[in-house]
Amino acid sequence: MNRDVDAAVPPAGGGGGFRVSDPDFATFYRENSLWAARLAYLLTGERGFAEDLMQEAFVGLYGRFDNVENPRAYVRVSLVHLANRRRARERRRAIAHSLVVSRDTVNDEADEVFDVIAALPARQRAVIVLRYFEGLSESEIGAALGCAPGTVKSLASRAIERLRKEIEP
Repeated sequence: MNRDVDAAVPPAGGGGGFRVSDPDFATFYRENSLWAARLAYLLTGERGFAEDLMQEAFVGLYGRFDNVENPRAYVRVSLVHLANRRRARERRRAIAHSLVVSRDTVNDEADEVFDVIAALPARQRAVIVLRYFEGLSESEIGAALGCAPGTVKSLASRAIERLRKEIEP
């Protein structure tokens, strides 16, 4: 957790590192990363996620470092906000999960359909779910996916064809 910042600090969202050219920031990072990681762990209870939060908070500080009066307070507030967002996201997932039919209560045929739908490419799966579970029109699905209704028709056609091939009567 006490990494050498001069080597690399990953940007938020992952995807490689960048070199830290500001020696003041590098020093601040070295002196405070262990504290921040511990705080993040205490806020989340998960080591891996705590490390991600810590990095995200420092990345957020990096571009503002010269203008932030109290960088330690900035990191602390960032960690609390990031941890709170995660808890809210987990609560929403738990609620959504409780609304979805439990696979334990469905028959084998429905279970097979779930498996085949799960194996579809993401956009085809989204079209099937939005059309048949949500009851959306092609234009509504297109708006949700950011594509034209014609693309929705094509995706639906390919998805249905695959479902027919995979699910034998």
